[in-house]
Amino acid sequence: DNNIGGSQMGDVMRAFGINPTNAQIKKAQDSIDPKDPKKRIGFNRFMPVFETVKKESKPMTDADYVEGMKVFDRDLVGYLNSGELRHLLTFMGEKLTDDEVDQIFQGLEDDNGNVQYDELIRRLMKDA
Repeated sequence: DNNIGGSQMGDVMRAFGINPTNAQIKKAQDSIDPKDPKKRIGFNRFMPVFETVKKESKPMTDADYVEGMKVFDRDLVGYLNSGELRHLLTFMGEKLTDDEVDQIFQGLEDDNGNVQYDELIRRLMKDA
């Protein structure tokens, strides 16, 4: 029916490249119909809501991504095992191929098979 449900608003906003908080999504859903969070809306109704949330959202920085990588750094040493990272990149989310991961890791792996993730983030953000 070319409409989206209120419960899909966050996913659609993320697909458009913004990273709204749960509070922003709830506020957006309530602006459509606070009594029916599943109400379906069309493009013309969604875009003003999207633009409002976009103005309120700050873009993620390198530091934000590094902070996110710390979740996987059990010892908080600034490195991640390249095998574990390769597994995450090839099996979760937007899956990369082994060749793509090889390109990303080129020159970043140390002799112990670890990747310094702040350098990884800098490399990826430079190309973004």
